[in-house]
Amino acid sequence: MKPLHSIFIVDDDPIHQQITEIMLERLRIADAVSKFSDAQDVLDHIRLNAADPSGLPDLILLDLNMPVMDGWEFLEMFADLRPQLSKPVRIYVLTSSIDERDRERVDRFDFVSGYLTKPLTNDIIMALLP
Repeated sequence: MKPLHSIFIVDDDPIHQQITEIMLERLRIADAVSKFSDAQDVLDHIRLNAADPSGLPDLILLDLNMPVMDGWEFLEMFADLRPQLSKPVRIYVLTSSIDERDRERVDRFDFVSGYLTKPLTNDIIMALLP
């Protein structure tokens, strides 16, 4: 399997960021892993690089419960931005929430590829590859 070019981890918990990054690097599924604590920073980056496929991630692992801008707000804003992107960006929600209502709410975003619960496992990570 060919590794992904770039993965963005969007999570306000630095421990979860670090664990996820280490797992991704050990499995060698991405050439680059970037960590963000604020979803607004990710939106700004995507807006800035919308026309440049090399500046966009292949995959975003998105936490739902974050201060400032939560994952729900990110998904709403990303939905508007998505048609302007020069390549498809897959999003997986990665959350500690086991609330079935969250899963149902995520399902309303047809561009979200999946709903994953923390902690990640090697098998789940390998399933992220196209």
